Amino acid sequence: MWIPIAFAIGCLAYFLLPVEPSVIWGIGSFVLGLLGVAIIRRYYTAYLGLYQISWTITLVALGFGLASLQTHRQEPFYAVPSRATIVQGKVKSIEYLSTGKQRITLQQVRFITAPESDQQEWKRVILFTLSAKDHQSFGNGDIVQARVMLHRPSSPQFIKRYDLQFQSWFRNIGAYGYALEPVKIIAARPNYSIQKLREKIATHIRAVNAGSAGIIAQILLTGIGGELSPDVRHAFAASGLAHLLAIAGLHLGIVIGIVTFTVRWLLLRSQTLALYWSTKTIAIVIGWGVGCCYLILTGLHIPAMRSLFMASIVMLALLCNRSVFSKYNLMLAALFLLLFSPASVLDVSFQMSMAAVMALVSGYQLIFRWLKKYQHVHSYTYCFIKIYILEGAWVSILAGSAVVPVIMFYFHELNLYFVCANLIAVPLMALWIMPLGLLALCTMAFGLDYIFLNLMFFGIDWVIWLAEWVAHLPYASITVPLFPAWGYILYFFGLCILCLCITAIRWSGIVMMIMGISSIFFVTAPTIITSPNGRMIGINHHHQLLMVCQGGCDSLTAEEWRKVSKATAVKIVSDNTKEAGIYCNQEYCFLDDEKILIVLKNIPNNQQEHLCQSSIIELSFLWNQSFCKNIPVVNKKENWINGSHSIWLHPLTINTDIQNRGQRPWVMESIQRGIPKMPMAQQE
Repeated sequence: MWIPIAFAIGCLAYFLLPVEPSVIWGIGSFVLGLLGVAIIRRYYTAYLGLYQISWTITLVALGFGLASLQTHRQEPFYAVPSRATIVQGKVKSIEYLSTGKQRITLQQVRFITAPESDQQEWKRVILFTLSAKDHQSFGNGDIVQARVMLHRPSSPQFIKRYDLQFQSWFRNIGAYGYALEPVKIIAARPNYSIQKLREKIATHIRAVNAGSAGIIAQILLTGIGGELSPDVRHAFAASGLAHLLAIAGLHLGIVIGIVTFTVRWLLLRSQTLALYWSTKTIAIVIGWGVGCCYLILTGLHIPAMRSLFMASIVMLALLCNRSVFSKYNLMLAALFLLLFSPASVLDVSFQMSMAAVMALVSGYQLIFRWLKKYQHVHSYTYCFIKIYILEGAWVSILAGSAVVPVIMFYFHELNLYFVCANLIAVPLMALWIMPLGLLALCTMAFGLDYIFLNLMFFGIDWVIWLAEWVAHLPYASITVPLFPAWGYILYFFGLCILCLCITAIRWSGIVMMIMGISSIFFVTAPTIITSPNGRMIGINHHHQLLMVCQGGCDSLTAEEWRKVSKATAVKIVSDNTKEAGIYCNQEYCFLDDEKILIVLKNIPNNQQEHLCQSSIIELSFLWNQSFCKNIPVVNKKENWINGSHSIWLHPLTINTDIQNRGQRPWVMESIQRGIPKMPMAQQE
């Protein structure tokens, strides 16, 4: 059972290194481990501990090597133009946003505008958003041309947070941007693919309901994402129902369960089929097949593929009359997914799925054994209490409690009412929304889906109302400060020990989990945070985040900074702010309590000496200019070269994004543009 754990440790060791390691380390460790296994197996069979250590070294080295192989198989980040340019390519997919805009994924990209026109065809895709006035009908496979403004994947807005460059490296994305003019269709190429079918279904759903219910139905039935309004998305996050908006194991399990139960119920209506046919086997096979079709229709997302593999093992166990709740099934699924994509070890959906399923497989046995004592009771009241109240609540507690630290680490939130919300929302999803969605898909080709879609929207509206009601309860969502990475790793390792070990040592996992979660109380939040482009500065001033921005503040970034800095509110500081401890004019801002100088423009010479003597650090919106020579200076050039800064004042400590992520293939400094995709030099 510990094979995928050792493999994951090897993958994690590779991705967290600050410098790119040599291939010799991975190959040497792998050969050394295998050699140790062979020698101990042949000559020292009594030394079981050394045998296990050798296998552990081998598996860690294998994970390390495969992670390196996956990284170096990716195309490098190409040079992205810093001005408007014309691109031409083939439409790979289309997303419909709640704002009415469309987002296109373009592959086989070529630049029309010089000098980028000298570049070869890109092997990476680009994503760009169309203007609100561009309502053309595009199809998957169409050749289009657009005048766009592109930018490379951005650096993290805060150290040790979501890394878009890492995700883009492994998702084969080269640039993001937006269209400046309506897109021109060069050649319409009808492509009768699954993607085309998904887009047609999504368009039909939006035509029936373009609101939040329609977007959620589109996500559930096609997997094509849409941008929900910030209020609705926040309500789902605060109530602990955000998992309903991502196609994963819950939705796949509901689909397979509905189809399997329905098929078997129909087969049992016939006495001949019930006597001479294996209705259980037929129902399981058909349910699994429909689940595969649903997975293909929703886009083969990694979390859903992981769930399908796990469901396949469960179905095979049912067919062979073996135990369904087996830890070996989970570990086999985890190992397969890590072999397929070692980078998924850092994917939040992978971590949440593994944590939830580990807790379910290990903890469900407790209530199962207790309920087994009362299996002779056959009253409907008991069945309702058993299936819905006890089992449903226990499942929600197990899965929810296991993923709470994951949510705390990535989203800085703690949801207190997730059990109650899921007790209502999940049955509503399983018994109303998803069955009606399947009926709508089956009848859509005949034009009979209107009533099923509207009934489905009705159920989704109830879930939205529930999420908003729970989100407005007192203390529904508590902000969690910075969760250190070492504490998160300690929690996850403790969870693995608790769920996978069968001896008394498993209880030490609880101690490790408590220590990992408690680490949030031993971390000091930074006083100052800067953005990687040097245009935003956040300062924690008396539990209030003061935002000083050049060209406007991004609200999402400000809210993220507020959470990690333990601030209670965000305040935008302008050039005429004059409050207690804060003085700003058109040239500079000075915070008297923290002794921080923020340079907006050139400071008059007669004020420079006094300000520098009163300050312990200078933050500047100027490119490479500083006025204080005896104190640290962080200007725009420093941010562009080293990325986001986190600064602690007592004692004065400056940490940068580049120091944290190191020199890795997917790490690009803000000042870098990428590698031009130029053809090889001609040879005679």
